[in-house]
Amino acid sequence: MKKFLVAVCASLLMLSALAVSSVRSAKTDTSQEQVPFPEVQRITKEELKALLGKPGLILLDVRIEEEWKTSLQKLPGAVHEDPLELDTWAPKYPRDATIVLY
Repeated sequence: MKKFLVAVCASLLMLSALAVSSVRSAKTDTSQEQVPFPEVQRITKEELKALLGKPGLILLDVRIEEEWKTSLQKLPGAVHEDPLELDTWAPKYPRDATIVLY
């Protein structure tokens, strides 16, 4: 559960960071870009594809409601959860599940 909550909190922070617009200089060297929240475990789309359909996998779409409703791209089987209501939905997921947030 601790691992799950750390991943959830970090993902929420990442979503918050993404919501903040940033202005890049034309001189910015993109090869030196740093990944936000490097302590959060990430997987590739290929790794996720290999996990799909396996028991114990839970896909959580934690985009804000407006973005989720208007998006045409949703992962099959994903459950939408409000990122601002973490305390209400986090306890309902099993501690031993593999939980992927996006």
